[in-house]
Amino acid sequence: MEGRMDTSAETPQQQEAAAGGGSPAVLVTNDDGIEAPGLQALVQALVQGGRCRVFVCAPDSEKSAVAHGVTTRSTIEVEAVSIAGVSKAFQVSGTPADCVSLSLSSGSANLFPWEKPTLVVSGINKGSNCGYHIIYSGTVAGAREAFMSGVPAMAVSLDWRRGESKDEEFKAAAHVSLPLIHAALRDIEKGVFPRHCFFNVDVPLNPSQHKGYKATKQGSSRLPLHWKLVPSHRRTPLVGRDTAMGMQMAQLGLAASAAGAARRANLRKNTEIESVGAGGGGTTTTSGNSDNPQKLLFRMETTEQEIGERFADLDFGALEDGYVTITALGLTTHLEMQTRTQAEEWVGAVAELAAAAAPSAL
Repeated sequence: MEGRMDTSAETPQQQEAAAGGGSPAVLVTNDDGIEAPGLQALVQALVQGGRCRVFVCAPDSEKSAVAHGVTTRSTIEVEAVSIAGVSKAFQVSGTPADCVSLSLSSGSANLFPWEKPTLVVSGINKGSNCGYHIIYSGTVAGAREAFMSGVPAMAVSLDWRRGESKDEEFKAAAHVSLPLIHAALRDIEKGVFPRHCFFNVDVPLNPSQHKGYKATKQGSSRLPLHWKLVPSHRRTPLVGRDTAMGMQMAQLGLAASAAGAARRANLRKNTEIESVGAGGGGTTTTSGNSDNPQKLLFRMETTEQEIGERFADLDFGALEDGYVTITALGLTTHLEMQTRTQAEEWVGAVAELAAAAAPSAL
């Protein structure tokens, strides 16, 4: 990775930069991994902007589409690295949410010289994160984890498309994102930055030609997911990281394998089916006879053809129109009044039926 060196002890200048001054502290994370061009471009733009101290805590490898997963059943490995201009940087074997949670930890787990950073920025992601992608996205989860801990945050993604985009466009996307980050730092200092949400920013294809910044609502766009049965003699490796969505299922493959193992150990069913995200990433057992199990392999396939709403006031529609979209997100579900009323009526009816069917108390 350009700008990375060994993990030797920090110089006095690095220690002074990490601890020093009244300049705001910005923590950068992502889900594409610490070596990803999006994170590198964002970090260098922040360093060159000179308005904040920059810190990095990011996964040591790609963790796309792990959503808000956290590591609870094993330890994670943390390694100090050096990135030009950055006060302190660590690569972590965990998820984006792990990285942020660990960075905000206190006591013996404290990695950084702060109580809390001024702002957390997650990105720049390789591929947009509009609509339902927000649910899958590890990039958005990094920002959400910060917001859950009371730290202002934003996620930034580039509408990077295979066959059209080049990694150099991340520099343009970082340049486009910088005014938003600087405005956030200014308003946090003034105490006027919105406190009850975090922001999801999507930068359009050809960032330098964007039409402007636009506040949007989350839509329903998504990539359709399909599973394909893979012949057992063809253990196709997981597709690499240059898909728009990342072909991001290595972690799901591991999770599926673990889930299948737990089912086999605990439930002892005669018939079990375990689907995995990559051929060779695990096995599926459909067995009426444990002495001769049949193994099935499934591979997830996606296209780059989004489906869902494309209205101009929604994130994906505005992004397609060439705008930098800025979508406020929260933690709780806010349903439209009509939907909430229908849901409450249904729950009430079910409760009445359940009460009527329950045996009378003795």
